Amino acid sequence: MGQIFISYSSEDTDFARRLAGAFEDQGWSVWWDKQIPPGMDYAQVIEAAVKGAECVVVLWSQRSIRSRWVHTEAAAGADRNIVATVIIDDIPNESIPFEFKRLQAVNLSNWEPGAAHPGFDLLANRIRSILSEPLRPDSPKKRSPASVSWKEALTSWGSGRQRGFRIGGAIAGLLGMTSCTEAIDMGDTELLSGALLLLGLAVWLIHLGRKSS
Repeated sequence: MGQIFISYSSEDTDFARRLAGAFEDQGWSVWWDKQIPPGMDYAQVIEAAVKGAECVVVLWSQRSIRSRWVHTEAAAGADRNIVATVIIDDIPNESIPFEFKRLQAVNLSNWEPGAAHPGFDLLANRIRSILSEPLRPDSPKKRSPASVSWKEALTSWGSGRQRGFRIGGAIAGLLGMTSCTEAIDMGDTELLSGALLLLGLAVWLIHLGRKSS
């Protein structure tokens, strides 16, 4: 038996199959009725699968709201507080069976496997809470880039430590260029060496000013 039992109407088999695949991609084992071996008693196998599941995911649709089997399976999950409900088409909220309206249903009517979808993230975290697994953030936090481009460092002052390094680099660069011009005009090799050191210092300071503040 699987960790997750998917309850659905037979007309929604394609959606159930895609969702089962997405759950397996999350590392969960999934059970749904297409796995019933030939010759086995359908009702007994379903009952055993529901009882053995750690989470019951119910797919509400215009077809499943009329299914006695789906109602029974959903009720079994609700009795154990392990149910997660999903809307998979344009079924009106008021059409959901009365006893399940208190449960917040996730709308996956426009969900496609492999694509980012906030509803699937909510569903996955609901399942993790039922399975007592660590929840994942809804979206990764943006990290500041390790460094900015040379163009940005040379055309803006930045902030924090960036500003100090860039200002220092600009001053060293101006002094270096001025000294370099004078050294060439005068033919002074020592002054030229000093000017080149200042230009090297300018490059180093600008480089430090590329790092995030």
